[in-house]
Amino acid sequence: MSHLLAIAVGPVQELIAAARRTRDLWFGSYLLSEISRAVAKSVEADGGKLIFPESADAKNIANVILAELPEGDPKDVATKAKQAAQKRWLEFAGEAFREASGVIRQDIWDDQVEDVIEFYAAWVQCSGDYTADRRTLMRLLGGRKNCRDFLPAKGRAGVPKSSLDGQRESVLKDPARERWPERFRARLRIRAGEQLDVLGVVKRVAGGTQLYPSVSRIAADPWVRGNEPYLDPIRRACEQLGNSIIRRLNTDDARGYPHLAAFPYEGAALFVSRHHELIEETEITLEELRPLRDALAKLPQPEPYLAVMVADGDRIGAAISSLPSPDENREFSRTLAAFADAACTIVHNHNGVLVYAGGDDVLAFLPLDKCLHCARALHDDFEERLAKYGKPTLSVGIAIGHFMENLEDLLNYGREAERMAKRPDRDGLAVRLHKRGGAPIGIRARWSDNPDRRLERFAELMNQGIVPTRLPYELRLMANLYEQWKGDADAAIQQDLYRVIAKKTSRGLSAVRQALSADIQGMNSAKLTVLANEMLFARQIAVALRQAKGQSVAAEEVTA
Repeated sequence: MSHLLAIAVGPVQELIAAARRTRDLWFGSYLLSEISRAVAKSVEADGGKLIFPESADAKNIANVILAELPEGDPKDVATKAKQAAQKRWLEFAGEAFREASGVIRQDIWDDQVEDVIEFYAAWVQCSGDYTADRRTLMRLLGGRKNCRDFLPAKGRAGVPKSSLDGQRESVLKDPARERWPERFRARLRIRAGEQLDVLGVVKRVAGGTQLYPSVSRIAADPWVRGNEPYLDPIRRACEQLGNSIIRRLNTDDARGYPHLAAFPYEGAALFVSRHHELIEETEITLEELRPLRDALAKLPQPEPYLAVMVADGDRIGAAISSLPSPDENREFSRTLAAFADAACTIVHNHNGVLVYAGGDDVLAFLPLDKCLHCARALHDDFEERLAKYGKPTLSVGIAIGHFMENLEDLLNYGREAERMAKRPDRDGLAVRLHKRGGAPIGIRARWSDNPDRRLERFAELMNQGIVPTRLPYELRLMANLYEQWKGDADAAIQQDLYRVIAKKTSRGLSAVRQALSADIQGMNSAKLTVLANEMLFARQIAVALRQAKGQSVAAEEVTA
């Protein structure tokens, strides 16, 4: 008697979203993938034939496993898979405990470590109609996940909560009562008052010493490329400080970040305003940082903004529902796995870093000057690979934010942009700009309307001096005015646009008219708002493009 078996592993929110550092985020994703891999291998060992993923050896394994069981009891298979998931988690936890045992309260650790992994399973007997069986199975799995298991709480009065998500108590000893050995503070990168639960400690120290590039490193990447000939004194100063102070990224092999080799250190080193973090976390002195600060003083400051990109496939559920057999579903799974592999290469080719690419989901950090090219490359690759499955599309959200924003907020900005990209008709690109002052602004268009190329064109016109960099702010003021206009204002808007352009440009009105004639034609108040927002995004990208070419950027452009 054959069955279909589905298993979901979690907790997704705590493993992936709860993060204060990029390594927390990356390792949480990696941890979930590895636990899911252990589940997939266990199911295979018990005679199961994997459907999704098609292979347990895929680079990234999603947290939902689907398999055929030609024979055997699905309950037994699920029980063993649950044990495999728990065993893999405890391997990571044991590694972290050995590394950080000197600062851990073992009693609290023991209370928490067994109650982290969530595991849900459902199965149906095969009827011969794979499509109907799979639909029933996923409905059962959804119901099982809604009936969650809760063990009795083991809270501790007077013990602070974890800084990552506030759900569990901290497992760290109080440094005010027991002084920590210096190596633990440097290894855990603990700031004053920061607390970690069992999962937080695992994210910080399990998996060896591999580092994940910081958001500040990604924000500074255009500046690094533009100033590469002058970086030797800065690199030497970082090397002299040692790896425990300014950590060195692995750029020596494909498992690391060879595309960031021009400056293989944490980005905080490049921002003098953030040097106090290094002092706080490692107890280095200001005098020891003097060579680095002197070297930085000879160059302009880096751009502090970066892009968070969240992409998700459209109509994937419908595509899967139309698959009539497990073998065709396996082929579909192989296609998604191939896209995930390609996504890693595409992101790295655009000097970004990938947090996660599993199936049709992508999360990455990118420098501003390359984020639009990267989004287009991902979209086109996805569309080409999945064309034969009813032509699913990829909606992409890009959020532009300051690297000093809370990491959780940056992720939320990216997810908001991804949701915006899917409305109202999917296959969209949405870009949201979150400056440190003022309300966020956003634009959204279908990929077929080429919004990425419009933004790139506007940025290039600004860098050529044809479109003034202050023009977007004038357009926003105009848009706000004409939103309140009573009656037909289209003709007035066009004349007002030419007046503002003539006042702002130093290249002559005719050059600007020629460059923007197609954009100004048929202008109304709604289109004016969109144009103003597009110009504001383009202005931010133009700054990054100039820094990537080693060109000077006015201070007000970096901070505006």
